[in-house]
Amino acid sequence: MADVNSKTVVLGMARTPFGKLGGGLAPLSATTLGAVALTAAIERSKIDPSEIEHVAFGEVLQAGVGQNPARQVLFKSGLAKTVTADTINKVCASGMLAIVNAKRSIDAGAASVIAAGGMESMSNAPYLLRDARWGYRFGDGSLIDAMIYDGLWDQYFPMTMATQGSKVATELELSREDQDRFAFESHRRAGAAHSAGHFADEIVPVKVAAKAKDKVVVERLPRQGKVRVPATVGASSRVWEHEASAEFTLDYANYAPFVTGDVPHATVERDEAVRGDASYETMAKLRPLERNGTVTAGNAPGVNDGAAALILADADYAAAHRYEPLATILEHATVAWDSPYIALTPAMAARKLLDRTGYTNSDIAVWEINEAFSAVALTSSRRLELEDGTINQYGGAVAMGHPIGASGARIVMTLINQLRKRGGGLGVASICSGGGQGDALLVSV
Repeated sequence: MADVNSKTVVLGMARTPFGKLGGGLAPLSATTLGAVALTAAIERSKIDPSEIEHVAFGEVLQAGVGQNPARQVLFKSGLAKTVTADTINKVCASGMLAIVNAKRSIDAGAASVIAAGGMESMSNAPYLLRDARWGYRFGDGSLIDAMIYDGLWDQYFPMTMATQGSKVATELELSREDQDRFAFESHRRAGAAHSAGHFADEIVPVKVAAKAKDKVVVERLPRQGKVRVPATVGASSRVWEHEASAEFTLDYANYAPFVTGDVPHATVERDEAVRGDASYETMAKLRPLERNGTVTAGNAPGVNDGAAALILADADYAAAHRYEPLATILEHATVAWDSPYIALTPAMAARKLLDRTGYTNSDIAVWEINEAFSAVALTSSRRLELEDGTINQYGGAVAMGHPIGASGARIVMTLINQLRKRGGGLGVASICSGGGQGDALLVSV
């Protein structure tokens, strides 16, 4: 068995509920959703915001969001201007890759505390008028849906991933019945997990202000981080001797997406897409997306809004500051394959991960495989030779939703949540992403 020498532990985690397209979270931008998740994760971790050195956040649909969305998240969360930020786009794996990049930095000794996660507001993805810059000399122009083109469209075999998924499911001989039964079970499990309170360690309720644009109602504004000049800077250095003018000094209370007091609002506290009334019979009646296909709106995930964040730290740093780790991020593996065959890549990545570390299926207590479609999770489970019903004990994206930039971080969070509730063990989270790639993460509790 390989010697896995990870230094990276998880100190806190939080996510928003996942909202439907045009649902309760639609009034909020992706970066505000990211700030809600991040401030909650900071509070749960018990750290001082000033301890965070870097923020890595995944987001796929960045058109119209503004410069470096991850940097916006940290400012909205009250972190200091000296905190650095990366925005990561690996389609559905973006949130997971943010965690992986944070782990790499911590393991290399480049940072002690990093916030990582993912976000997406698919409701707010704009339409693009691609030829408008130089004008339309003659004829019609076309509006391009950025949500589809930047997030759900295969650039190599031009079609939506849903269309592709249907064709691949047919090729792999996945029955409509199996996909529908899997989808029903996803809703049943997610509904049961919500009812039992299992998501309390993940979800933070969001009070969406009714009359204030892009604002969230909170009891108090988040603690603000203090400016930290890098410790390696010499005392005689003048490089850092500067103070911003009054014009360029951020007024956090006005800039923040958070408001306090008796402000009208609507509360979103659970994943909106989970159907308590879901039934196999109802799903079986839905029309397939492709003629003679097997993928439907019922056995595929929705289009969603949401964010997830984790606070990661060096294990020695955590011990020295008496922080209680929730989990350890052990190892990562990534693969690439033919672009349309995303159904194969989660299993490929997970197998590569296990082969690298020397573990076997029997060593893994909990499996989370993102439900990009029922067909993806079913294919992955079968190719890994897992028993039916083993994966996604709390349900998955078919039920909860799939805000594409956030899902990679969400499944890691749900994996940790389950491991902690069962008293520990090893877990694997695996996810496919557009363009034919796959990623898997090994976690211990």
